[in-house]
Amino acid sequence: MVIKEREITRMPLRDYQKALVTSARNSLSKGNHNVLVQSPAGSGKTVTMAEIAKDATSKGNHVLFIVHRREIVDQVRQTFDKWGVDKKLCQIGMVQTITNRLEKIEAPKLILVDEAHHSLAKTYKRIFEKFEDANVIGFTATPVRLSGKGLKEVYDDLILGPEIQWLIDNHFLAPFNYYSVNLIDNEELKKSGTGDFTNKSIDNATKKMIYGDVINEYKRIADNTKTIVYTHNVAASVKVSEAFNKAGYSALQVDGKTVKEVRSKAMADFKSGKVKVLVNADLYGEGVDVPDCQTVIMLRPTESLSLFIQQSMRCMRFKPGKQATIIDHVANYTRFGLPNTPHKWTLKDREKKKKSTNTAVETPIKQCAFCFAVIPAQSKSCPLCGHEIEIVQTEIKVDEKARIEKIESNFKLQADYIVTKKISELKSYEELKAYAKARGYKQGWIYFQAKNKGLIKGAK
Repeated sequence: MVIKEREITRMPLRDYQKALVTSARNSLSKGNHNVLVQSPAGSGKTVTMAEIAKDATSKGNHVLFIVHRREIVDQVRQTFDKWGVDKKLCQIGMVQTITNRLEKIEAPKLILVDEAHHSLAKTYKRIFEKFEDANVIGFTATPVRLSGKGLKEVYDDLILGPEIQWLIDNHFLAPFNYYSVNLIDNEELKKSGTGDFTNKSIDNATKKMIYGDVINEYKRIADNTKTIVYTHNVAASVKVSEAFNKAGYSALQVDGKTVKEVRSKAMADFKSGKVKVLVNADLYGEGVDVPDCQTVIMLRPTESLSLFIQQSMRCMRFKPGKQATIIDHVANYTRFGLPNTPHKWTLKDREKKKKSTNTAVETPIKQCAFCFAVIPAQSKSCPLCGHEIEIVQTEIKVDEKARIEKIESNFKLQADYIVTKKISELKSYEELKAYAKARGYKQGWIYFQAKNKGLIKGAK
C-alpha cells in the first residue's frame, strides 16, 4: 500500500473538532438543510472543514468552498491538499469570482462557507439560490452582524464549539495578558451600592480617543515581540509605522492596496523575524493565520464584536510557552469584554436598542458594498478590495498621558451590571440615567421613574 505524502504530514483532528464534524452531519441527517458551526478564532476551523470536504469528495460528491478574501484561498488550498481532499471534485474560490461564474460551475452537493457571518450578503444568497438543492455548512467564530440581524434567514441550526477559555486551559490557544486604559473603577463597583461608573469615566468612554503613547507602551509592555498593529485608516498606519522605525524597530506598513508580492514578502519577513512590527489598516483580520504573532496593538475603535474578536485574538495562536499580549489603546474591551468573555450565540436577530450602552464609542463603520468587509466609514476606498466608497470624515484624538494598565478578567461592564437590577432597586437619579442608557430608554422614562420614586423635588 502506497501512503501519500500529504496523508503523512497532516495532523489528526482534535476531539472537539471531531465533535463539530459529527454534530454537523447529525444535524443534516435530522432534516436541517443549512447548518452553521460556531468555533472560536484559532480553533482550527479550516482543517475541520477539510475533513468534511474530504468525506464528501471521497463519496464522489461535488463540493463548493467559498471565501470572501483572496489571501485565504491559497491557505485553504494548501490545507485541503494536505488533508487529501479530491480537488477534482472541490472548487475553492472567492465569493465574487464564484458569483460571476455561476453558470459555468457544476452543481455542488455541498457548499462550505468560510467566515459565514457574511452569508446574508447578496452575493452569497445568489449562490445559495442558484444551488438550492445543495446543503450548506457555514463556519464562523462570530455568528453576529454589525446590523444586529441574525443568520436564521440562511441557516436552520446552530452548532456551538468550545469556549475560548476552555481552549486556553487545554493548550489549544495561548493565554493572554490584556492592557488598556482603565475606564472602569473596579473598586467602586465592588464597594458601591449603585455599582455605577464615575461621570468622568463615562465621559471618557464616549470619546473617540487613542489612550497612551503607542511606542513607549510597546517598549514597556512588549518590547521586541512580533507585533501586529491595527489602525483605523491607511494614513494612520503609515504614520504609526514611521514612528516605530524612528524608534529603532523594524516595521512595515501594509494595507488592502499594497501589491500582493509586497504583502507576501512582508509576512515572510515577519515570520523570519527580519521585521518585528506589521502595521496595517484592517488587513490581517478574518481567516489570516499568523501563528508567529505575539502581540496585538489596537488603535482602531470598533462597534463590531466580530472585528474585535478577530483582531484581538490574532496573537493567540498556540505555541508551547507562548504568552500573548494585547494592548488596547482605544478601550474596546469596555464594549465587548475580553477575548475570553463568554457570549450567547444565536441565529435570532439581536434585540434592537435605540441608543448604545454607556461605554459605546460612536465610531463610523460600514460594510463595503462590493466585498462586504467591515471597514472604517471615512475610507476613500475599501482597504481590502479597493472598491471606491463614500467618504465620511472622522477624527480620533490622542491622549498620550493616559495610563495603560493590565485589565483583569474580573472587571465588570457598566451596562452588564446595571441592567441586571430591577427598576425597584434603582435608588438614585444617576442609576436611572445609567439604566435608561443601557436599555435605550428616552429621557421621559427617566423623569417618570424619578418622579414616582420622589427623586425630583416638588413631585409626589
